[in-house]
Amino acid sequence: MSVLSPHDEACVRQLVAQYFQLVEPHDLCVPSADAIVNPAVQAAIYERMFNQDALWPIPPASYRTRVLKMILYRIEESISNPEEDEILDDLMDCWSELVTQPKPSALQEAQQLSYIKYTAPHSGVGQECRTVITSESRGLILSSGTTGFRTWEAALHLGTFLSTPQGEALVRGKRVIELGAGTGFLSMFCAKHLGVERILVTDREPSLISSIQDCVARNHLDPSRIQPAIWEWGNPLEDSQFGDIQSGQPQHFDVALGADLIYDVDLVPLLLSTLRDLFDNYRIEEFLISATLRNRDTFQAFLDACEANHFQAHCMPFKSPPSEKQTGFFHSTNIPIRTYRITR
Repeated sequence: MSVLSPHDEACVRQLVAQYFQLVEPHDLCVPSADAIVNPAVQAAIYERMFNQDALWPIPPASYRTRVLKMILYRIEESISNPEEDEILDDLMDCWSELVTQPKPSALQEAQQLSYIKYTAPHSGVGQECRTVITSESRGLILSSGTTGFRTWEAALHLGTFLSTPQGEALVRGKRVIELGAGTGFLSMFCAKHLGVERILVTDREPSLISSIQDCVARNHLDPSRIQPAIWEWGNPLEDSQFGDIQSGQPQHFDVALGADLIYDVDLVPLLLSTLRDLFDNYRIEEFLISATLRNRDTFQAFLDACEANHFQAHCMPFKSPPSEKQTGFFHSTNIPIRTYRITR
């Protein structure tokens, strides 16, 4: 395979990272007209996005079909000399195979879980590619009402912050607990790339915990470093949920994490009770919480409750880059997302 120019390589790498995160096709950064007619660029797109024999995980067939349709259209649109420019045979063969596959119903698609690969933002040439694999459905809401089977913007925002040197310093070498972990994206990123000593991944839904356990293995994580556990707020955190407790010493953590935890004002008292428990009995020093401010009154109720309970809430100055400048953990910034550091 021909070597891509540095510019074309950067364009393809960006497209690939977005594609495996299942970014909507109309938001993908497709290479320019001059680049996409280049046979080497087309070959790289096929090998890195559509070659089923060499790739895992790979997006659902319906998503691949939509993306490939758009790419083929862009190539056709960019061809100025039909005698010299053409579409790669491998891409056309892949298209033929995809369009002949049976199409699942909308309900079947909504109920299907897919492995999604997130790529962390990169700061420059030479930095390792840091990825995390989750199991998600963008359309699945369980009968209990949980929306935990997808990674929401506030988690991607907090992951973007933690991927910076300043953010990483808050968790590296620390004992961490995540509340309302959902897909487990943040905890697995911390365990895989940010050097936490240990992290407990908690959620109230057994189905989510089972999914996280599967993804811990898929990410080749050390199970002694990351432990999924069911935790219903308001109930004690059972020490028996920790897999390596031999000494009989009480559990403690340094940092707690949470993202998009407060979507209903009725949850505020439970979360505050849980925070008091973590500070009093598990000795955490700080709680990092990110929230998408869809309803400012709801989050303000949380901040007011923190003040009433003698917690200090400091808004971190970090802001995610705008969508067009993101290089990983792609997410919308149309609605403000804020991260607060809660201490005593």
